[in-house]
Amino acid sequence: MLPSTHLTLHELRAAELRREAADHALIPRDRRRIRVQVGLKIAELGNRIAAQPPTGHRTRIA
Repeated sequence: MLPSTHLTLHELRAAELRREAADHALIPRDRRRIRVQVGLKIAELGNRIAAQPPTGHRTRIA
């Protein structure tokens, strides 16, 4: 890849990330806190489901 092409792609991505950061800064803090709490509850539920032993019939090899 040419250095100029790489620099152009980097600048475009940096501008995109700056726009996303600016949009994120506009979200009221209360909504962010709620999103974090919901995300943590979903992760906790997923961990509980993953930690449960499988139920049902176990096949034994004779």
